[in-house]
Amino acid sequence: MAYRSLLPTSIPEISERGPGWWPIGELWKPAGTVRSRRIGGLWVLSLLLSAAFGVANVTMGWNGIEISVFGVPAGVTIYPPFVLSVLLALWLGPTWAAVPIYLANLASALASGLSWPMSALFAIAGVIETLMLWGALVALRVDPALRRWRDLAWFVAAGLVAAVTGSLAAILWNSSHHLDPAMSQRIWRGWVLGDLLQLVVLALPILRLVGPSAQGWIDRQFVNPPTRALNAKHGAGLAVSAFAVLGLVVFLGVHQALGSIELALDARTATGELLLPKLREIVLAMGLLSTALILATGIFSTALATLGERQRREARVDGLTGCNNRRSFSAAFTREAERSRRLGLGIGLLFLDLDRFKELNDRYGHEAGDLALARAARRIESALRETDLLFRWGGEEFVVLMAHTHPEEIGEVADRVRLGLEREPLAALPGGAILATTASLGAVATTRFPCDPAELVRRADEACYQAKREGRNRVVVAAWE
Repeated sequence: MAYRSLLPTSIPEISERGPGWWPIGELWKPAGTVRSRRIGGLWVLSLLLSAAFGVANVTMGWNGIEISVFGVPAGVTIYPPFVLSVLLALWLGPTWAAVPIYLANLASALASGLSWPMSALFAIAGVIETLMLWGALVALRVDPALRRWRDLAWFVAAGLVAAVTGSLAAILWNSSHHLDPAMSQRIWRGWVLGDLLQLVVLALPILRLVGPSAQGWIDRQFVNPPTRALNAKHGAGLAVSAFAVLGLVVFLGVHQALGSIELALDARTATGELLLPKLREIVLAMGLLSTALILATGIFSTALATLGERQRREARVDGLTGCNNRRSFSAAFTREAERSRRLGLGIGLLFLDLDRFKELNDRYGHEAGDLALARAARRIESALRETDLLFRWGGEEFVVLMAHTHPEEIGEVADRVRLGLEREPLAALPGGAILATTASLGAVATTRFPCDPAELVRRADEACYQAKREGRNRVVVAAWE
């Protein structure tokens, strides 16, 4: 078995994986360290700053500040909590950003005189805006450091969509404060333009200039690596909840606005029809439209998320054996090696080749060979630990990635796999023939990081070849200097 290129793809750069995030529950885990408490302290500080800026937005008159752009009057809103929430979302995760922006909006609404129920509802709009931006960047795999023109363009585009969506809460704000049409328009445009300008003028430079070093420091504060995938259930639930809340905010805002218009009961339209019934029809139509949009969003979000998750699974799973395929090895190795390094443990690898599989295939046919491969994969998995990952490498070859493993453990696991295949046949064929096979295994482990996956595979492959030369159905553990 001459050595060949066993890693068809290079380890993906972080710029191709989009933002990562940690569960906020990391702060309360018993294994939490002093380093994680630093993150907790900074996050509490962000809560206080967000609430203070939320109040300042109202008391200092930062809503809809009138400016002139090339001679055209426009309104701009200054709202620092939005920038802070974007940084928290992209560097730590959505839940870390949701609490500060909600507190900021709640404080701002209460300071402006809104009731507690209305303030609590209004405050959710900022959370939705931040989550929409974060979700778009995750789905588009935008590097938070914005090092490429592609990432810059998507960041600005997603920011514009999020700002327009979040600004719908202005309907509730304006109607609750009984603002005249001119001021209402200035507030609405000010929220959109203000958020977009803050993203471009403040958040973008911070992410580009400070992002890599800040992200590196944050990454070192946690024991576990970040999550980088949003499953179908959570993605669809997030989309439906967001649109449901926005629909309710808009509906209440329009209902309040129409209710504040003083009309005589017999007021009529230009065609002579009574006006109040027409206005009630508008409110009802908006309610039905919002309901339809929420349902449609839920259906399509669930369908698309499920399809995407199925495609991602098919891309990393071998169709015959059901275990991971070779293409998924690089990403898995990067993740598990980092986890092993954080835990101060080693990482190991088994290279396994089924003995005389070609003879079995030629004698009983390819269908029997496929059955033997599938049964062998199940037998191998049953002998592994929960943390071990099995990959079909090609043909009758398999690779086992053993994360957070002491080097002295790898031989024991390898022998358990070998015995599991040797102990009993894989299957009985209809004519009475018995499918049975053994395996030769090469094993290697290291506690030295960074660790080159190609070198680890090469040593395990050579040890497997040595096991075959020495008579097959045995384990050879390779040394690692």
